[in-house]
Order: sequence, then structure tokens, then C-alpha cells
Amino acid sequence: MNYQWSSCNLAGSMLPGHENREIAENIKVRPAPPVDVFCFPLVDSWRARIWDLLDDYVTDEVTEEFIRNPPEYVVSDDLGWLDDIIFKVTGETFDIKELTAERLTQEYRAFRVAHATRTNDLAQFYRMGLRCLRAEEVEDRARSIFLNGRFSTATEDRFQEAIEDMRARKTSGGREGHLYFCADERSLITRSGGSGHYLIYGSEYLYCLGIRVVSTWEAKRALKEIGLPTMLVCDIPTKLMRSRTLQEFAGSILEYLFCELAGFESSTLSPGSDFTLSLGVDLPPDHIIGHYHPQKIHDPLGGY
Repeated sequence: MNYQWSSCNLAGSMLPGHENREIAENIKVRPAPPVDVFCFPLVDSWRARIWDLLDDYVTDEVTEEFIRNPPEYVVSDDLGWLDDIIFKVTGETFDIKELTAERLTQEYRAFRVAHATRTNDLAQFYRMGLRCLRAEEVEDRARSIFLNGRFSTATEDRFQEAIEDMRARKTSGGREGHLYFCADERSLITRSGGSGHYLIYGSEYLYCLGIRVVSTWEAKRALKEIGLPTMLVCDIPTKLMRSRTLQEFAGSILEYLFCELAGFESSTLSPGSDFTLSLGVDLPPDHIIGHYHPQKIHDPLGGY
């Protein structure tokens, strides 16, 4: 089911301010990112640069050998298929994924990504930036939405049970201390991406608390009354990104390039791909490029 805030009688209003920071929803009609900012969906902006960046190891002889004898699987998580080809051609043994990640940090100062939320106040982001989850802050907000006397079944006991059930503060696999982004913002909107609930209902932790304290139907309606779906486009400095994340990017880039070279189908930038990444630190406001309010969003949780 698709959701459109412009035709939803529940959608709230936005507090005034920062209207001049709104950008186009269509990524291809916006001004191009700076040359030192990597934008994953804009393949034409990095295809030739990555080939040039690796041409001392990924030589013409290597690509020719790949085309002559393509491996059965060209995948991003394990680039052993490419390491083997390079060894066969050059006799050198090394980790091409690690090398590519290192060179990405030298070539680009930042990666363009997006963060999806629902809000009625843009000022908090442009003033304080994007913040990792603080469970207590979200719980205070949940109290103001669901324990304000509006819902007859909502009680403090049920709220505490919901907090215990969610275990947001647990040290392993908990929600606290993480800030999530997506390298291809389109996957946060489309049916194949399946992540539109962040835009429609906001914080996942807030939503999960709500459906435990009141009914799912009531929680969804209450959250849809808060402002508008909001996509925040950001440039994450490479120095803030985990080495593991950079290597994942490296793998996906090489998978895409070699699949394209051989005419294979690659899932890396398919409509259903979901390249998420997280930070363990807050993102300062000067790294937010702008925002927009997506008009049509697929709701993977079903509509009410």
C-alpha cells in the first residue's frame, strides 16, 4: 500500500523555518555533489574514476581475463573471485577489497547518504544535527504521545513492559548508540526497498513502543499526525565511517563494475537493494545538505 501525506487527512503541519534548505526529491535533477563526495546511485559520477583508481592492479589484462573466464558468482561480500584473477594474471596476492576501501578514503572526503524520519520541526536537525538513539529521549516522547490521556488502554505499567520487551539499552544488538543511513535513498521510498515505515511513522523504537502500549491502529494514526515524512540528505565524512562499512562499499562497487563489464545482472543497485550503514557518533549539522518530503511512499507495514 502506498502512502501520500498530501492526501492524508491525518498529516500534521510543519513548524516554520529552513524552507530554503528543501531540495528536489529526484536525485538526478539536483545539483551534482562536489567531486570529492561519493554518491552511490550516481554511477556515471564514479564509474571511470574507480577504474582509474585501481588501474595499477585491475589492469586491462585482468579485465580481459575476467571476460574470457568469468567466475560462476560475482558477489560483493567475498571478492576472492577477483583476487584469484589478479593472482593468475600478475602473480600478486593481496586483498582487493581492502585496497579499494583505502583508496576510496584517499579519493573522497565524504559519502552522500540519506536518513529517513518523520518530524514537524526541522530546526532540531539544522541546529543540533542527527543524533544517535538515546533511548530515554524516545521514551519521553512516547509518553507524551501515548500516555497523555487520549488512549484508554495506555498505562504506565504497559509502557514499562514495552520498554523491557524492546531492550533498547542492551549492550549487544541494542538500539541505543546507533544512527542509521541509506546509501541509496530510493530504497527508503519504494516497495522493493521496503523501508518506507521510517518516513511514515518515524523512529522505529517509537513505533515499537506505541504498538505495545496502544493498538497498532491507534499507534499508526497518532504517529501520522506528527508533521511530514522527511528525508535528510547528508554527506558523512569518510573519517567517521567504520572500516568495515568502507569495505562493504568497495565490494559493492566492484561487483557492480564487473557485472556491468560482463553484461551480468547485479543486485547492488537494483530497486530492492538496501545498502544501510550506521554511525556510532552523532552527525554535526553542517553535514546535512538539505531535506525533502517524499510525496509517495510504499508502506511495508500496511496502511491505516
